[in-house]
Amino acid sequence: MKKYSVRPATPRDLEAVYALIAAQNSNDYGESMMTLDDLQRSWQNVHLETNTCMAYSGSQLEGYAELRDGDWPFIYLADPHNVDLGFQLLTILEEIAIDRKTKKLSTRVSEKNQTLLELFSLNGYHSDLSFLIMELVMEVPPLLPEWREEICVRTFVPGQDEQATFLADEEASEDKGYHQPLSYEAWSKRMGMALERFDPSLWFLACDGRSDEIAGVVLNVHDYATNTGWVDHLGVRGLWRGKGIGKALLLHALGEFYRRDIRRAKLSVDSKSLTNAPRLYESVGMKTIQQYRIYRKDLQV
Repeated sequence: MKKYSVRPATPRDLEAVYALIAAQNSNDYGESMMTLDDLQRSWQNVHLETNTCMAYSGSQLEGYAELRDGDWPFIYLADPHNVDLGFQLLTILEEIAIDRKTKKLSTRVSEKNQTLLELFSLNGYHSDLSFLIMELVMEVPPLLPEWREEICVRTFVPGQDEQATFLADEEASEDKGYHQPLSYEAWSKRMGMALERFDPSLWFLACDGRSDEIAGVVLNVHDYATNTGWVDHLGVRGLWRGKGIGKALLLHALGEFYRRDIRRAKLSVDSKSLTNAPRLYESVGMKTIQQYRIYRKDLQV
């Protein structure tokens, strides 16, 4: 097995690491999935000395590994077939996690990346969850949404709607097989509400006019680098399901994207969704373009 010199990343390595990540993501997902600024902001929340590892052959960067959020190992390889280096980097990340008494690791791997699929499978990771990335390129405006008489849609109001939106989104997600209940603080971080890219004018709430309760939400993100609109969270609370609210919210979001000259819309969805969400997205013309798996491993600590 070839030996590499390894060391933690430093802020000076930002551009080299970004180039490696962007290249692998482009091969795996068709685009870089993040900007240089995204990575820089992410590193502000990562202790580089203990959570990252760079592997070199001479002066050539061959690989980068990061233990994201303390329990998500991600590995990037200059040579997409270099499973030996992948194993060495994964071993380093697992040793860090074991030292911290982390009990479970999870990661995301593109169906296109056979090297990483093999690496995680052979090292005790199991996957019973996969997601589809679906896309719609709009050459004409989408259909107008159809709302039930008692339902009205409005934009999220900062300083007013945070808690109600959090509770509605969490309730709508309860029957997702992979859902892990979140505190408000964890949810707001997950939704990027503190980030510069957060745009509350792209968050829409379907409200029941009889009670003013939130029946469903569609929470969107504009990726300016690729001019893509991401439908990040779409959910309808149980009491209001079966009334066409989910499709109406989706069409409302697509219409807003189109109005803003955002002609490409994407989302990811559980391939085995209990609510058969992929069929909803197909009904408005979205098509599957990528797929990825979630792998998990229990550690002996």
